[in-house]
Amino acid sequence: MTVRMADDVRLPWITRPLQPLVNLVARTPGSVHKKLLAGFLATAVLLVGMAGFSVVIIERINQRSQEISQLQEKIDDTRQMLYAVTAQSHYRAMAFLTKDNTFNDKVTAQKADFSRLLAAVEALSGGRNADIFRSVHDSNARYDAASAQVLALYQAGDLNGAIALHLKDEHRISHELEAEMAQLLAAFHVDMTAAQNAFQGDRTLLLAMFGGFSVLSVALAMLLGFLFSWAIIQPVRRIDRSVAGIAAGDFRQRIEVANRDEFGSLSTNVNRMAERLGIVYAQQASLNKNLVAANDALETASKAKSSFLAGMSHELRTPLNAIIGFTDALLAGVDGPMNDEQRASLTWVQRGGRDLLALINDILDLSKIEAGKLAITPESFNPVDLVASVQGQHRPLAEPKGLALVLRDDGAPEEVVLDRQRTRQILANLIGNAVKFTADGGVMIAMSGAAAGRLVVAIQDTGPGIDPSDMNRIFEEFRQVGPNAGKAEGTGLGLAISRRLARAMGGDITVTSTPGKGSTFMLDLPIDCRSAIAKKPVDTARSDGEHVLLAVDDDPSVPPLLEKMLVGSPYRVVGLAHASDVLRVARELHPDVITLDILMPERGGWDVLRELRADPATREIPVVVVTVVEQAEAATDTAVEAYITKPVDKDSLLGVLARLEPNDKSKPPGAGTKDG
Repeated sequence: MTVRMADDVRLPWITRPLQPLVNLVARTPGSVHKKLLAGFLATAVLLVGMAGFSVVIIERINQRSQEISQLQEKIDDTRQMLYAVTAQSHYRAMAFLTKDNTFNDKVTAQKADFSRLLAAVEALSGGRNADIFRSVHDSNARYDAASAQVLALYQAGDLNGAIALHLKDEHRISHELEAEMAQLLAAFHVDMTAAQNAFQGDRTLLLAMFGGFSVLSVALAMLLGFLFSWAIIQPVRRIDRSVAGIAAGDFRQRIEVANRDEFGSLSTNVNRMAERLGIVYAQQASLNKNLVAANDALETASKAKSSFLAGMSHELRTPLNAIIGFTDALLAGVDGPMNDEQRASLTWVQRGGRDLLALINDILDLSKIEAGKLAITPESFNPVDLVASVQGQHRPLAEPKGLALVLRDDGAPEEVVLDRQRTRQILANLIGNAVKFTADGGVMIAMSGAAAGRLVVAIQDTGPGIDPSDMNRIFEEFRQVGPNAGKAEGTGLGLAISRRLARAMGGDITVTSTPGKGSTFMLDLPIDCRSAIAKKPVDTARSDGEHVLLAVDDDPSVPPLLEKMLVGSPYRVVGLAHASDVLRVARELHPDVITLDILMPERGGWDVLRELRADPATREIPVVVVTVVEQAEAATDTAVEAYITKPVDKDSLLGVLARLEPNDKSKPPGAGTKDG
């Protein structure tokens, strides 16, 4: 077997340069779990790195913010110091004008504020602007000394001296302090501008670095995710395609993956499985070939058996009927009186002949069922009357045993459309078995099913019952079960034939039993079996020399009637009740002749005929019209091979079929004329 590698699974075209990296991840030793864990850990490290970098950025921005905040505080305090110097001059002038000493107290308070603010600003400066601060301290000391002298003159009552000293020293020194405050403010503003510029620069740089790091981290994470995912996706898809090919019957599929993990092991196992399945498939193909040959041989043997049984049954029934007939005549005294010994001997001959005839009839029915040639003839009848007649037939067998044979109507339908003869045959077998195998007690026949549209007949006995292991075996051909198997009367065909007859009419036979207490056989049939017969698949198989006649008629009695008329001829009758199925069945069956009714509820016969003539597969099949319509009233432009008016005459039918024999090549098919 030629090995074929599974179709390759390629990366998306834009990412195909990454294939070597995907292969590298795939070839890395380790389980899929470990590889996925490594990928998750790498992603987690990137996230932690991003978080750490964010902390650094926040810390740096916070430092710059604190610097700006301190500078702003220094500027605000310096402005308050400037206000304190100006306020001292203002309050001193008010004290001179109003001679209110409280203004001198305010001057003292402003001096205290100035000193406090000066200490705070100098502490915030941290040694910067030391020259300016020394000059401020010197000027402030001189300002305080001058202020003390002015205050002393004022308190001594020398107002003019105090004013003169104020203008000479105190006021002049205050202007010097104001100038120094302005110098400090200018220096602080320069520092503020530098700090703001540094803050903006750091912010821009750090944001750019953060953005770059984030993009790099995301790209790296996506790359890792892509590599790890495709290291899994590629082998999975290759395995999937290979398995799909194997499922489709291509056992040459092989997988080649780079993985050194579970997927590598899985691909190896799939390759082994494909190889093994290929071997098994080849062996199975050989076995199937042998099995087909064996089935053909069995089918041939089965047909030969059925043909032999049918032939032998017909051959045996003729002398048996003669034996039984002459025995009946002798027992009736036609040829004169007989003594008791002669009568007893002939009675045994009569009983043996009837038993043998029943056996032959069973074998003939079985052969017909197996060959698919059993004819079901539906007719309308009262089921209660039929069951009552079968009950009466078996009462003479039940009374000598002291058995109560009771019929109970629990809601049976008043009318059914079934094969009366076959239904009676089933009931006779079930009731006869119940009477035969019941020693004490009785047999109850209960009828019901009308409400459900069925005919249900339950035969309940008080016999020995059936072992659970034998429940299915009792319906097998030539099978008897129980302790008396092989000793009881009968061939073991009755139940097998009865169940097949029931199923042929769309029903079934089931059984429930309790060993030691009895059994209940239930016959369940539809009220009308015609639909079940119409749904049966068409048997297209033919035996040698067999001809097929497709009888198309909505009257279910027509096909069985034609079959009875054609007994002994090479024709097998296949009935079809639905006009809509004619073309399909004719294509499948390829019948030698079609009989066609004209008046049908679904479609007219002429429409069906035109459809048959228009199809290349069916146009050459001879068609014989069989209808109640007189030929003169059935004008049509479509020719048929013959025209037979109902009721059908056997000789007319046989004459038409003899003229249409498939071996007769003198007349082109489909070229016939209307015939009476």
